[in-house]
Amino acid sequence: MKILKLLFLASVLSTGLFTACSKDEDSVSKDNTDVYFMDSSDEMLYKLPIDAGTISTVKDLADMYGSGLAYNSVKDLIYFSDYVDEDTPNGKIWCMNPDGTNAKAIVTGLLNPFGIAIDPTDGKVYWGDENGNVSRCNSDGSGLETGIVKVDGGTIRSVAIDSKNKKLYFYDVSNNNLYRSNLDGTSSAVILTGYYGYAICVDETNNKIYFDAQTDNESVSGLYRANLDGTDPVEIDDTRSRIYGIAVDSKNSKVYWSGRDTYEIYKANLNGTVKVTLAKDLNGPRGIFLK
Repeated sequence: MKILKLLFLASVLSTGLFTACSKDEDSVSKDNTDVYFMDSSDEMLYKLPIDAGTISTVKDLADMYGSGLAYNSVKDLIYFSDYVDEDTPNGKIWCMNPDGTNAKAIVTGLLNPFGIAIDPTDGKVYWGDENGNVSRCNSDGSGLETGIVKVDGGTIRSVAIDSKNKKLYFYDVSNNNLYRSNLDGTSSAVILTGYYGYAICVDETNNKIYFDAQTDNESVSGLYRANLDGTDPVEIDDTRSRIYGIAVDSKNSKVYWSGRDTYEIYKANLNGTVKVTLAKDLNGPRGIFLK
């Protein structure tokens, strides 16, 4: 994998394989926002300055890569999951500076941790794992609470936080259910059934959730939006791809997402209109956040 990655990066330098494009130049943000994204196929963390449109490397994640990626805006720290060895409990939760320095594992011994989320209000880090657990810890790894929610026979692939309403969202891809609970895991309940997915994002300003909805029927698989209680789910983009990262910019009324199987990163209005391809010809984009 490492050799393939180096060959791929050499190709990027020589051919300019990574490109950014837009269907509407006027719709591109002018606020210097960066889109950070994990590429598990490359074993890299990249960032894309939206105005400049040039992708750059934040950190080489060889032997420490995963799909979950989150940003603590209060502490100015990046957190990400590590499932390099998917079949044994060697997974980790990592923390580092936004420039990729001072990376350290704050939790170890996990089985295939995927999605990760931050509640900057109380400083907690949340993640899901292969054993159906949603767990959390403090921002420095202390105060570990394993299985604040336990879904028997479940596989948790994504988690999200609604800090305003003190709610936790998580996706179980084994039983095809999307759940909501209190932040401590109590009062857990299914709010959508029949879907499975890999990303959830809460728009606290407009009281909506965005989620990746995959089903056995590809015609209803895509990017969805619903009310906070799961009612009125509506497909806003028919991206025929697994989506591992969704981010909402409520200030500018935009939603961003990664297409793992389309190898692209997108931006659109909150209702899915005026879709823009920010980056294409990627290798396997997964988790994303905005900074």
